[in-house]
Parts: sequence; structure tokens; C-alpha cells
Amino acid sequence: MAVTLSNVANPLGTILVTDLNANGTAEEDTTTGGGTMYSVQINNSDATAITYVKISDSTMGSTVSSTQIPDYVFFAAAGSTVTYAFPDGLAYANGLSFWATSVKASQITNGGNAVAQTDPIGTVVVKILAT
Repeated sequence: MAVTLSNVANPLGTILVTDLNANGTAEEDTTTGGGTMYSVQINNSDATAITYVKISDSTMGSTVSSTQIPDYVFFAAAGSTVTYAFPDGLAYANGLSFWATSVKASQITNGGNAVAQTDPIGTVVVKILAT
């Protein structure tokens, strides 16, 4: 079987953000400004529990992830790799900040107490395709 390689005239995304060891500490303003997010891939194949990737349309400044309410939450089962695709894209205005955690809860709970965003149980790779 022959294989061909073609150049893509209009690529879907122009930025590929890759975090080879995503954890509970936020990667802040990874896209340095607004744009469109087209996919999120979570490689959770080395982890022994569900991992949640939380994304915020925010530069976050010095705010830690345990106090930031995410705009999007994606998950991957233990030992799996999953890709979320958005064919029309998801627009963001400020920049994408994200973190990975084994905690499902979105940070602030009853009484305004922050929920600790513990690291995933294993190495997790996150890739975000955007413009």
C-alpha cells in the first residue's frame, strides 16, 4: 500500500500546547492571548485513576488552581487516552490556563472552602490544539 504526504493549505490550528507532566499546578496563559481551541487530548495511560483536565479562559496571574473556577472540565479514565474535538472551535478571549487533577470537584464548595487540586495518580500528558 502506498503512503502519500500532503501539505495542509489551511491547518485547523496553529498552536499545539503540550504538557508532558500535567499536574494540579496551573500552566498559566499558555496561548498568550485569545483564539480558538479545537481539541484537547489527555494521555492518561500511565495513571491508575480518572484524571480531570480543567481549562480556564484566563491569564490567572498569581491565582492558584485551587481557587480558579474552570470554564471547561474534561476527563480520561484510568489507563486510557482520549481526544475531545471541537470542529467549529471554542473561542476564548484571554488565554488558556489549565491543570490536571484527580479531583472531580470544581474548586469552591459549600461555605466557600477551596478543594485541594491533588495531582493525578500517574504521569499525564495533555495536548491542546488552538489558534
